[in-house]
Amino acid sequence: MATTIKDIAKKAGVSIATVSHVINRTRYVSPELIKKVEDAINASDYKQKLAKKETRLKSGYGSVIAVVVPFVMGTLYVNLIKCLSSQIMKKGYLMAVYVSDGDYEIEKNILERISTDKKIAGIILSPCKSEEKYYTRLFKQNIPVVMLERAIKGRETDCVLAENEKVLYRATQHLIKSGHEKIAIFLGALENSTVQERLQGYRKALDESGISYKKEDVLVLSHSEQEGCSNVVAEFYQKRRPTAIITCGNRLTLTLLKTMQLMGLECPQDISVVGFGDEGWCELAVPPLTTITQNQEKMAYYSMKKMMEKINGIPSEDGEVRIPLELTIRKSTQMIGRGPFGEKAFSPDRIALSEAEKEELMKKDFKVGISFHYSGTAWQQQHENGMRQTLEKLGITVVSVMDAHFDPYLQVTQLEGIAMQRPDALIAIPADDQVTASTFKKLSKETKLLFLSNVPEGFTADDYVSCVSVNERENGNTAGTLMGEYFKSRKHVKVGFINHGTSFYGTHLRDMVATQAICENYSNIEIAAVSKFNNIEDAYEICKTMITNHPEIEGLYISWDRPALCVIRALEELKRDDIAIFTFDLDKEIGEYLAQEKYVKGMSTQRPYEQGVAIALATAKALLGHNHYKYIGVPPYLVQKKNLLRAWKDIMNEPAPEEVEKYFEH
Repeated sequence: MATTIKDIAKKAGVSIATVSHVINRTRYVSPELIKKVEDAINASDYKQKLAKKETRLKSGYGSVIAVVVPFVMGTLYVNLIKCLSSQIMKKGYLMAVYVSDGDYEIEKNILERISTDKKIAGIILSPCKSEEKYYTRLFKQNIPVVMLERAIKGRETDCVLAENEKVLYRATQHLIKSGHEKIAIFLGALENSTVQERLQGYRKALDESGISYKKEDVLVLSHSEQEGCSNVVAEFYQKRRPTAIITCGNRLTLTLLKTMQLMGLECPQDISVVGFGDEGWCELAVPPLTTITQNQEKMAYYSMKKMMEKINGIPSEDGEVRIPLELTIRKSTQMIGRGPFGEKAFSPDRIALSEAEKEELMKKDFKVGISFHYSGTAWQQQHENGMRQTLEKLGITVVSVMDAHFDPYLQVTQLEGIAMQRPDALIAIPADDQVTASTFKKLSKETKLLFLSNVPEGFTADDYVSCVSVNERENGNTAGTLMGEYFKSRKHVKVGFINHGTSFYGTHLRDMVATQAICENYSNIEIAAVSKFNNIEDAYEICKTMITNHPEIEGLYISWDRPALCVIRALEELKRDDIAIFTFDLDKEIGEYLAQEKYVKGMSTQRPYEQGVAIALATAKALLGHNHYKYIGVPPYLVQKKNLLRAWKDIMNEPAPEEVEKYFEH
């Protein structure tokens, strides 16, 4: 026997009138009673009866909800209309759509006509103007009005809006923390509240980061100008030369990308792009686009909820409704590497020798020495291979390669020995920033100094020729993001960080950025403990202490692979194979753990061969008197089990060893 309204009232312990008011929203009912009635309905077949009733469309007087929007060219309003249509029909109304083309006079004419039409039950409006004075006549009419996507000042409680200021603040902060300082923004007409809010979020992020806001970095284009204006965008870029651009609209995003293609500019190498991406192609673009997206379904739902409250004379419980926007970070934004003195990273791809320069080098008898802080790893060997092969092709002799075994005093002795060979240039990785500093300072007056990864303490930018490193900002962000994404689906996770304690510029920066990536982007992850090691072997005891004191830890970040191996040894003794590790630098032993997905779940790795080639080319340029490659940043490589075999070949220039390959099915 079918459930009746009387049955629902009895089950909920309320009157039949209360059930009717809950269903039809004809009078205020307390949230507690609403829940009782809804629970009773959902537990019975009365739910299906109501669904059928709602699909019966009204006709005649008060049967239509009018939707007035400025445009239907982009996907934003098309999708909003689609979502609204579903919500409106669920309530038994028809929908009528009116388009103002962003012209207030057209909008005014539309509103005057529909506000007196007896068929119109209510108006959902995305207004052209943001001041109430333009809509005085409309609000005097006895017709429900809800503002969607754009606000009218003084009518905030009747609005359903996106969190525009917050998401533009986040997008701008993302670029600032990626090393960008010259950030431009493309906006639509400033007359509407949405655009004003987006500009406020952009300005707030700049102000808080100490970056001056400049009107010249803001390009405003009306809707009619947003297509076919590549010449305007090109002229803007030539004048301002931003390293990053945020576009606040789908059409603006397309116009920027088309202009970049015409100008031969690459994303993100030349310009990092944050787009407004409600379209499917954003994820499929090359590179995939970092985007801001709206939740149109939620916006439509709350718009119709407000409308039904107004139609039925029920006071709104929500006030102004703000729907969060999502910032999805993909590969169209790059992390700008910065050198020890704040220099912007120079791309290794842009260091090229002309045929004339190669001939000049071959005629000379240049000699180069190499001083490593330690050796015996594939990482060090690839560095050396890249250097040797490049230098020897140019007729430059490598007179000495020394390994300090992480002993700074031994490195000082070795440097004195290399100096006796009178090399024309010296490539080195300091074993310690302080102990070796005076020796390197003395050598800087005798030969051309180039550093890998780090510069000794007390040096100025004039004391050395060049520093080549992985882009440590991107390196740290990659590892932090790997950890964040691994635990993303979990409600609350505790992790530990085991950082490098020595004040090496590179490891300090990567550790800091990895921490930042977790704290700012993954609120479900708590960093329960942070410890630092100076000697690699110390990581073993540090791990044991950390896990003993914090047994709830489920993930560990470690500064690079060798201390990570010490940590794994400690975890094996503690029988804690449930802990996920995220670290740096691919080598055979750490690669075996990753291949098994045993402890190691992902890493960001340097490209040592490419770094060796880059510093060799910078050395060759320096020997010819060109010293302007002050900091060269090589992008890192993200490695997980799924791309390990390919990554090994790309990084090591040879197939993965059998010990790694055996864990993959053929």
